[in-house]
Amino acid sequence: MNRTLSLAALATLATFGLTFGACKKTTDDSGITTDGGGTDGGGTDGGTDGGGTDGGGTDGGGTATIDFTLSGSTVDLMSHSAVAAGTCIDAVNPDPAVTGGDPIIMASAKIGSDGSFSIAGVDAKPAFGILLSIKDCTGGTAVLTTATPVLPTLYTAVDVGGEVSGLTAFSVNAAYADGINASLAAAGYTGDIWKDGGLMGGVWDAALAPIEGATVTGASGTVYYQDGDMADGLYTTTGVLNASTVAAGGAIFLLPMAPIGSYSATASGHTFGTNTLGSSAGSIVFAPLIAGE
Repeated sequence: MNRTLSLAALATLATFGLTFGACKKTTDDSGITTDGGGTDGGGTDGGTDGGGTDGGGTDGGGTATIDFTLSGSTVDLMSHSAVAAGTCIDAVNPDPAVTGGDPIIMASAKIGSDGSFSIAGVDAKPAFGILLSIKDCTGGTAVLTTATPVLPTLYTAVDVGGEVSGLTAFSVNAAYADGINASLAAAGYTGDIWKDGGLMGGVWDAALAPIEGATVTGASGTVYYQDGDMADGLYTTTGVLNASTVAAGGAIFLLPMAPIGSYSATASGHTFGTNTLGSSAGSIVFAPLIAGE
């Protein structure tokens, strides 16, 4: 594939002004819709918090019913614009993958003309979070399948027919994926990110600004830290592998073929929580590590 990569925009990643939290909209018996205050971090934690068992309601002694909607906006990580209309997005239950099974697609939708999405009919509350997975509907390579985790705490209490809104789902487009592959090769990696997949994210402060000099912990393989200069590869500087995050590159990190485990970050003057994360073949999990969470 011969595509041109330009990542200058990633140097100003914090200017997104993204909202990672969500409002949980529920309707009470009076039919009045109320907005519950969301918490920050809607796309940062693979699911260390529990809370995947509430049914949302029962019918006369029958089994609990779960049926809610996830909605929000999309961001192309290379262009900083919305993902193309008509691109598919799934709500995925990753719980089976934790024990060696396959993730389950619970519900699907297509991204709208303004880059928004609304996935109705979500029928489970996974203990390890929900993945918002953006993919090429045709099975082609317009985008590299990219999944953004949603915290269980954002949907645990949502009622039947309710909505978790204000979410952000990220996407790696084909040109970016090809640039990642070329840069990994320059750094000595012999795999193919299109096939191998990986864990990707940014190490950001509470204001979502990229943090210089942070390192990702919990990784069992090489962590690749992106800089803003494609001339010598995104992950190397004058031929030397970057050892920590580079603010000019959005403080983006990548761990190809990341096993499921506990990940965090360290940076002077910042504290980070521990997140249960991982990746699967053929897709990127994009999970920012945000200080103070």
